[in-house]
Amino acid sequence: MADNPEGRWELLRRRDFIGLALGAIMSPTAALAAFSSAASSAKKRLFQLNQYPVDAETPLDLLGSYITPNDLFYARSHWRPSFPDPALWTLQVDGEVSRPLRLSLDELKRMPRSSATCVLMCSGNGRGLFKPPVPGVQWHWGAVGNACWTGVRVRDLLEKAGLKSSAKYIYTFGADAPPANVPPFHRSVELPKLLDDGIVAYEMNGAPIPELHGSPARLIVPGWAGEHWTKWLTHLSARSKPQTGFYMDTAYRFPLHPGAPGQAVPPNQMKPITELVVKSCITSFPKRAKAGLPVMIRGFAFSGAPDISKVEISDDGGTTWNKATLGTEHDPYAWRLWSFEWTPKAPGAHTLMARAQDIRGRVQPREGVWNPGGYLYNGWHAVNIEVAS
Repeated sequence: MADNPEGRWELLRRRDFIGLALGAIMSPTAALAAFSSAASSAKKRLFQLNQYPVDAETPLDLLGSYITPNDLFYARSHWRPSFPDPALWTLQVDGEVSRPLRLSLDELKRMPRSSATCVLMCSGNGRGLFKPPVPGVQWHWGAVGNACWTGVRVRDLLEKAGLKSSAKYIYTFGADAPPANVPPFHRSVELPKLLDDGIVAYEMNGAPIPELHGSPARLIVPGWAGEHWTKWLTHLSARSKPQTGFYMDTAYRFPLHPGAPGQAVPPNQMKPITELVVKSCITSFPKRAKAGLPVMIRGFAFSGAPDISKVEISDDGGTTWNKATLGTEHDPYAWRLWSFEWTPKAPGAHTLMARAQDIRGRVQPREGVWNPGGYLYNGWHAVNIEVAS
């Protein structure tokens, strides 16, 4: 599908986004004043997909850097968050451990630091591109970003707590409370993944994590979809069995054997989403070009695998492909920037498509696999360029 987001959503500028975030803790009048005062001066923007809660995605043209700035990073909330006071916040570690912990933010920061630069993506990113349509937040391409997260390894926390051999999963709990009669957002993550890669982060790109992104601390699960990255983290509990509840047993599940588009799939024939799928997007391209003159196409690619092996571009509907040049910046589970010099051969309307392959050999498909939750869309991204003679 060719990318043409303008006009589909309300534009939300960078500082306006802060105003909406403050609306979660300010009075409606004060929030409106903050929103209005910022609206006239900011140039860059996010797409606000709804008014409650704050769900905003980043336009692809603002995702051309290796690190996504904090104020341009997409935001996903299930309901209005209740931001913990960092001075009063604690992290509890208990369950199948011999020495339960309760750490303040200062105590957490005194432990050995660890950092990971990696992609965070909502598993519903691309839901608005599925046909037939799927209910839920209608994300398109920009519910994704790449950031450097700094904090304490989950492994170090569990070792300090005296993890028992009976533990197989880590239950995660955040400070946000759902509205009445709504199930809490409780999750569990397989222990080996967190021992290998998990971080309880209190910094995002060298600054304290912003409130909307999980302050004072959030869980980082590199290579896995965003529902595992619990925000406003308050509690880790080691258990022998996986967590149960709506957000484990019904939501965030993918068909074991996907059927035809529109076909319902019972929850017991689905599995929890874990790894990200391989995906690439075009972030920079000219809308117009001249035949015979080269132009530059740029984008990013990522996967649940630690790295991308190649990105390819096609200008003939996928019949032939040419390799793009991968950027030199890369970390495990981060995205790879890429560039491709394209020389149009003839005037007329041209469509360029991008696809990626990761180091495990998984290739981005032409179409995303339709599923009832609208998760993990990774069809080829395409853009249109008008070429003059």
